[in-house]
Amino acid sequence: MIQVEAHPYLPETELLEFCKEKDIVLLAFAPLGHGARPGPLEDPVITAIATRVGKTPAQVLLAWAVQRGTALLTTPRTADRAKENFNISALPREALEEINHIQIRQRLNDVVNTGSPGFIPRVNPA
Repeated sequence: MIQVEAHPYLPETELLEFCKEKDIVLLAFAPLGHGARPGPLEDPVITAIATRVGKTPAQVLLAWAVQRGTALLTTPRTADRAKENFNISALPREALEEINHIQIRQRLNDVVNTGSPGFIPRVNPA
């Protein structure tokens, strides 16, 4: 298993295909956009699809992640939000294609600059 940030703004498509070829599970963290505003939850493509299919933008993003073959990790803050996250259903092919054609490319969790243990540390100038 490999855990990476993945959502429509950072789809990691090549990595996902490599993982599928090698039988490695890609675990997507921040599938809803890591709380960034504006972010994937407010994206006009996502909100339009949500309206068409009668789901929330979060449910659309989670369905997209599952349908493309990723495992996912969310951190709902309430029981109602957790229930909402489980209530996803398959998106129509056209919706998947619309999401796949979103042109924004943005990492929303800048782990490289965090200096947090477990991530790449900041280098102090000598």
